[in-house]
Amino acid sequence: MIVANYLVAGFVFCAGLYTVLTRRNLIKIVMGLSLMEGSTYLLFISMAYRAGSTAPVLVGPPGGRTAHDLVRGNVADPVLQNFCLTAIVIGVAVTAVFLTIVVRVAQHYRTLDADKIRELRG
Repeated sequence: MIVANYLVAGFVFCAGLYTVLTRRNLIKIVMGLSLMEGSTYLLFISMAYRAGSTAPVLVGPPGGRTAHDLVRGNVADPVLQNFCLTAIVIGVAVTAVFLTIVVRVAQHYRTLDADKIRELRG
């Protein structure tokens, strides 16, 4: 199951990279960057997963487990999950900035085509 998550994360990243490299519409480029960003979230969560693990902070051990089982390290890694949540917040802000820039470019140049915007340079 974990290998499938890594493969899907790689596929989604490649799809986003393909979109960024082949599309000329600025909004589609931003969408490709968001796909690439989403693949990193899947990768982070997949790296934090452990089969049969429990939450790292518990009042008591879950049924069928002892405190000794939890001490041996049979818990999920919360650091990568925290990185993922932080990356989501930063990613939303960066995407908002990118879309704001796209709106300003569209208002100024009256086009979203990156090739036409390059042609307008002096």
